[in-house]
Amino acid sequence: MTALNSASITHGEFVKLTTSTTTYAFCNAAAPITVGGTTFSNLGSLLSVGAVNREIKATSIDMVIGLIGIDPTNVSLVLGSNIKGSTIEIWRGFFDSNYQIITSPSTQFFKRYQGIVSNISLTEDWNEQLRSRTVTASISCASFRAILENRIAGIRTNVNSWQQQYSGDTSMSRVAAIAGQYFDFGAPPQSGSQSAPGSDVVVGVETDIQRKLDTDLTSR
Repeated sequence: MTALNSASITHGEFVKLTTSTTTYAFCNAAAPITVGGTTFSNLGSLLSVGAVNREIKATSIDMVIGLIGIDPTNVSLVLGSNIKGSTIEIWRGFFDSNYQIITSPSTQFFKRYQGIVSNISLTEDWNEQLRSRTVTASISCASFRAILENRIAGIRTNVNSWQQQYSGDTSMSRVAAIAGQYFDFGAPPQSGSQSAPGSDVVVGVETDIQRKLDTDLTSR
């Protein structure tokens, strides 16, 4: 990062919120800044971004973004946007002396976080002296790792559940037949057993008894 070689390091946080219908882009700079064709509107100190967890191994820690000073008349717009489930992306950009993103020798604009909006909460503060309300929106974001962890699930091995997942697959068709059965693993299959279902189970049991009797008589 060549920006770190400067004696004076100035940077800003850039956020892009992509819903199913609209894309919102804003930053904490004092003026709008365009990067890669995207113009980030300026929110200044009204935008706060939570700390990014810095670990070599990926973690599922949530991120919180705060928008302070929302016009109360726009609260209905915030609630009606249905941003839950939208993609959130956060970059950090480093500025030159003119407070523009450094582009030489490479663009000093780095993605720090990407996740999904999991929740949004609004808090309202009433100023008695100014007779005005200040609304703060807190956007909670879950990392993609947390989303994948929640999607990990098993599947039952009964015929109905298996057919719903894998139509036409008969791998689990005989689960009900072998459930609760005793298996002598390693021994050859016996007539009438579940591994050789061509004969009645009762016949198989009688054959085993007759074989044992023959063995006892022979030993005598």
